[in-house]
Amino acid sequence: MGEFPRPVGAGAPAQRRARGLNENYARELMELHTLGVDGGYTQKDVIEVARALTGWSMNPRDGQFVFRPEVHDAADKVVLGHKLAAGRGIDDGEDVLDIVARHPSTARFITTKLVRHFVSDSASPALVRECASIFTKTDGDIRETVRCIVTSPEFFSRAAYRAKVKTPFEVVASALRAMNAQADTTPRTAQLVARLGQPIFGRQTPDGWPDRADAWMNTGAILNRINFGLAVAAGRVPGASLETWPYSTSLRGVSRPAQVDGVIKAILGDQSSTETRAILLSGENPLIEKLASADSSGRDTADNPMPDDMSGQAMRQARGAVAKNGQPRPNAASPLNRPVNLAGLAQVVGLALGSPEFQRR
Repeated sequence: MGEFPRPVGAGAPAQRRARGLNENYARELMELHTLGVDGGYTQKDVIEVARALTGWSMNPRDGQFVFRPEVHDAADKVVLGHKLAAGRGIDDGEDVLDIVARHPSTARFITTKLVRHFVSDSASPALVRECASIFTKTDGDIRETVRCIVTSPEFFSRAAYRAKVKTPFEVVASALRAMNAQADTTPRTAQLVARLGQPIFGRQTPDGWPDRADAWMNTGAILNRINFGLAVAAGRVPGASLETWPYSTSLRGVSRPAQVDGVIKAILGDQSSTETRAILLSGENPLIEKLASADSSGRDTADNPMPDDMSGQAMRQARGAVAKNGQPRPNAASPLNRPVNLAGLAQVVGLALGSPEFQRR
């Protein structure tokens, strides 16, 4: 980080070339992981942090961290008002981490992300202030900060109940868990997650996948989630079928209303709207045709690109699953791209897995 020198022979320091300062990680450290974009740092701080991190590198053979003192900038520095004396080495970077970790903006930034994750997309400023003070008092103890959040009135409020929308990964994982699916060790499950818009380890930018509903819910995404639920119930998803579902025996052969009530209890936790129950009873989801029509018009597409140069075996295998606009590529082999006509219990289960209630956590 800061410098990635080419290997040189022992005793050949004269062969080193002067290199420009790499500010990328310094800016990411403060903007994305600690202080936040409005956290009070300046361009001068970015430069000083980048200087403090010179020499921080890695061994290309095993990926382990390496500090290279021969390329470290040992002159004095000032980071966020804290002076780092000249003549030091790796301590410069370690002190920078302490400085940014203890900055008041870091307490607010990290607490906001935690509140957004555990409570709702609209983080309560009052709750953020209260729990950020715990973060500061405990020297950044995440457990105590989370304890503050999950014991707050906001966490237990009706407004926070199922206020979060599942990511594609969470949709797939929870659907397979709900169906008591058998673990599938092939790349097919990862490909399904990618087709829903979240290729595993495939985020292009270093900020990680978003934790907000507006990043995941759009016309194409909703349609794909509905089709995914139907595909699971049809046995087209690896490891999952009605045969693996422990409630199949008791719900087969009973009346449609009894099936619907049983599925709602088993899959939706006995929580469903009047509209969802009506759809499960009728077996028809009026959203499907409406969403398919809107999606085919090219409007409201997701902005979750999967780059062509991703590394990692799972992503290489899933690379063809998603186009650069985040939508599935045409692929007859995909369970999401084949029509699903279900009846009976399978139909009820599939519609429940694609329901708005199941998309929330």
